[in-house]
Amino acid sequence: MKRRVELRLPSRMEYLGVPDVVLAEVGGELGCARRRLEELGTAIIEACTNAMEHGNHLAEDLCIEIWLDLAEDLITVTVLDHGPGFDHAGWRPSDDVMRQRGRGLLIMREFTDHLEFGRHADGRFLTRMIKQMAPEEEPSADGSE
Repeated sequence: MKRRVELRLPSRMEYLGVPDVVLAEVGGELGCARRRLEELGTAIIEACTNAMEHGNHLAEDLCIEIWLDLAEDLITVTVLDHGPGFDHAGWRPSDDVMRQRGRGLLIMREFTDHLEFGRHADGRFLTRMIKQMAPEEEPSADGSE
């Protein structure tokens, strides 16, 4: 069974936590592993930050849209903005991983199983992330996961 949850948010940083809360709630109801949900939530916050800041230039009249497509064993997240996008094919990480800015793409890559960028049919820039979901793991006898 596949379901979609759609969110539309103004380009205001105080709304960054909304998609993460929705993901945690829906994923919890589906029995997804908490660690996987936390990783995907972090990736969603990074994608939404980029969409609001770099895509929509924090213009409050421009909204970002987030789609959470829920399948039995994976969640696909699509974030859409009104910006021009960037040269994702030519993007290379900085050698300075400790810098304050510019680590969002690395985080998204690390915390998802698949990351892609492109254009939606309506012209908006899109970021798509896919994460395999497993049921919540039972703690082992020694209390570790």
